[in-house]
Amino acid sequence: MAKINHHNFVDTINDILSEAKKRGVLQLEYEGSEWKGDTVLINDKEHVNFGTCGYMGLETHPKVIQESLDYTRRYGTQFSVSRTYLVSKENYKLEEYLSEIFLGKSVIAFTSTTMAHMSVIPIIVGHNDAIILDQQAHISMQTIAQQMAAKGVPIEMIRHSNLEMLEHKVKSLYDKHDKIWYVIDGVYSMYGDTAPIEDINALMAKYDKLHLYVDDAHGMSWYGKNGCGRIYEDCLKNEKTMYISTLAKGFGTMGGIAVFPEKSWYDKLILHGGPLAYSHPMPPPMLGAAIGAAKLHLSDEIYEIQNELKNKLSLANSILSQTDIPVLSNPETPIYFIGTGQPNVGYNFNKRLIDEGYYMNIGMFPAVPVKNTGLRFTITNHNTEEQIRSFCEAIIYHHPKALEEEGKTLNDVRKAFRLPLIEEEKVKEPILKETESDLTVQTFETIKDIDKKLWDSAFADKGNFDWEALELMERAFSGNDLPEENWKFHYILVTEGNELILATFFTSGLFKDDLLAQSDISKIVEDERKNNKYYLSSKTLSMGSLFTEGDHLFIQRQNIHWKNAIGLMIETVYNIEDKEQCNSIILRDFALDDEDINHVFHELGFFSIDMPNTNIVKSLPCSIERYYDNLSGKKRKHIRDDVFTYLPDIEVKFKSELSFNEIQDGYELYRNVSNVNFGINLYPYPEKIMKLMSESNQWEYICLYIDNKLVGIGCCYKSKNRYYPVLLGLNYDYNQKFKLYKQILFQAVSRAIELNKNEICMGLSADLEKRKFGAEQISKKAFVSVKDQYNMELLSNISVKMTFNG
Repeated sequence: MAKINHHNFVDTINDILSEAKKRGVLQLEYEGSEWKGDTVLINDKEHVNFGTCGYMGLETHPKVIQESLDYTRRYGTQFSVSRTYLVSKENYKLEEYLSEIFLGKSVIAFTSTTMAHMSVIPIIVGHNDAIILDQQAHISMQTIAQQMAAKGVPIEMIRHSNLEMLEHKVKSLYDKHDKIWYVIDGVYSMYGDTAPIEDINALMAKYDKLHLYVDDAHGMSWYGKNGCGRIYEDCLKNEKTMYISTLAKGFGTMGGIAVFPEKSWYDKLILHGGPLAYSHPMPPPMLGAAIGAAKLHLSDEIYEIQNELKNKLSLANSILSQTDIPVLSNPETPIYFIGTGQPNVGYNFNKRLIDEGYYMNIGMFPAVPVKNTGLRFTITNHNTEEQIRSFCEAIIYHHPKALEEEGKTLNDVRKAFRLPLIEEEKVKEPILKETESDLTVQTFETIKDIDKKLWDSAFADKGNFDWEALELMERAFSGNDLPEENWKFHYILVTEGNELILATFFTSGLFKDDLLAQSDISKIVEDERKNNKYYLSSKTLSMGSLFTEGDHLFIQRQNIHWKNAIGLMIETVYNIEDKEQCNSIILRDFALDDEDINHVFHELGFFSIDMPNTNIVKSLPCSIERYYDNLSGKKRKHIRDDVFTYLPDIEVKFKSELSFNEIQDGYELYRNVSNVNFGINLYPYPEKIMKLMSESNQWEYICLYIDNKLVGIGCCYKSKNRYYPVLLGLNYDYNQKFKLYKQILFQAVSRAIELNKNEICMGLSADLEKRKFGAEQISKKAFVSVKDQYNMELLSNISVKMTFNG
């Protein structure tokens, strides 16, 4: 299966964002010659602005602008001196004002909030502390916290605002560490939900070592005394909260701030705050603007501005609450999120509103799961009540239109966000596009219900999953004692009249989530599984199976309806996912350069990842001698040294069936390999798989004996023109000396030639070794959809920690 590492994940995100940019929803150009906040000029057209985080509208307040101009005239455009050597008295003045805003606590101002995190976290987190990240904590904190792993600080992650999980983590870390830091946002940027600070305070009272690190950037100014923030006053109820906020959103200027619960932390940072010590201070124009905004916050005018915004939020909430529009956000905050589900609906909805003359943002992966795409917008004091009314009316009009145009219903969206479904009679059925009308979908749960000739006409010689092979697999992966050894099979056929347009099969079962991870990551996860067998495991719905290799999707692309057929397949797959309660879907084995498939699957809610190469020896000659002669001199030398040298000591037998004892011995050898093969990290196959293969004329065994002892086995599938070594078993006491793995690869090639096969499919991974036998590497990709990203983010964090640790 696919190999995801941190860099692969970054490439995946880049592909998704590039597609969004092509669709005109990201990196738009503001063409205006001035900024008033209420509108933006894009593509020569004014759009009402519902996409800024300047919630209070203070960036255009006359008093803020006047202070900025005054400081620019007096001090120029920069103060280019390190704070370690010289600090402007005006900088201290700003921090004194900020201290007053934050009710007497010591404050340091930074050029940005990220700079504040970079300076504060390495200073206050000790080498014997531990960090627990909230799943949705801002990426700036997560990235800097991960760097602490290089200092030996353990980094854990919990599901978003899951305090039961938090307490469990605290208990597990408590006796080993001096402080345990829980890292959160005060107000989260996508849904505007607030941290459960009262419950967190209760845990902090219960566990003395538990400390809180908060970034309340989105809570600043529009809430609280002096606009100190949404949760700040609650944080004062303990003396263990490191509070970070920003001047770059509601405050109306630029910069970040750190508010210290005790003076000793402030004293330590002010002298040796890392980037604070060696980077430039806030430039005079922004310093003046910040002082002007701080004066506003310390006046009664701030409460008038807060109330003005509150009334506008109430207006938007009252309009939207009278509809079935899925508003996912917290009505208390200026952040709104309207669910659309799949990306294609989100793109459609976004474009409709842009065309109507409104600017807002699309909430998309990786900020939210791919299938939880939506419209994210903000209400600010830049907006008039009339603009808010007209925008809400546009949302109410275009949301159902976008759903209809993309063949989705409101309940599809509600299912994606796990909301209660609305009454059926209120749901408008999707308007099927004209080209879909003659397509029929059939689903089956056993291959026995599908005509053998029909299935084999699509998949004969495409992999080890023709009709008979699947019938064997169904028996092998059912009725077993362990949950991971039982799979459900799901067959999908799409026809037009009597013509088969699409065919595929899926399996659902308990898979390891690190199935798609680097082997080094899997090794770390397996250490945890020694005490928790099903750690990072979840139900997954995969195209094909973990036992098959090949092209698992039959699609008649010459048929003009093929894309619609894929759409129907995905709709069926989503229904299976819900029924089987799977967390993720994997569509696999697609060509890297297939842009049509990439576009279709992305719009339907999937992101692409690279798979390991498939290794195939093509155009096999008529004899093993000619095969050997066709190899390069270097490869021939490899076979002479590592294969021929040891052949006199090895007895090779090709068997169509095994005895009871041989099955047991062969399975033990297979388990030897599966226990150390982290490159493709699967739960072991059930033992009866070997017995069933022994009963089938499609399978045979390559058996290696030394002194009459079975030391190596290859379980191979035979199709009409291809040979598939699928299962491998080795005795590692003999492997190094006699090169057993290479012996099996060579014997597989020899056997394929003897059986007059055209190709031998050597499977995934171990490219270097297979290349020595003439295998060609074919790159493939998979498409993934994940409901709950928590496990995927845990694996990504492990990858990041490995990167920082070298």
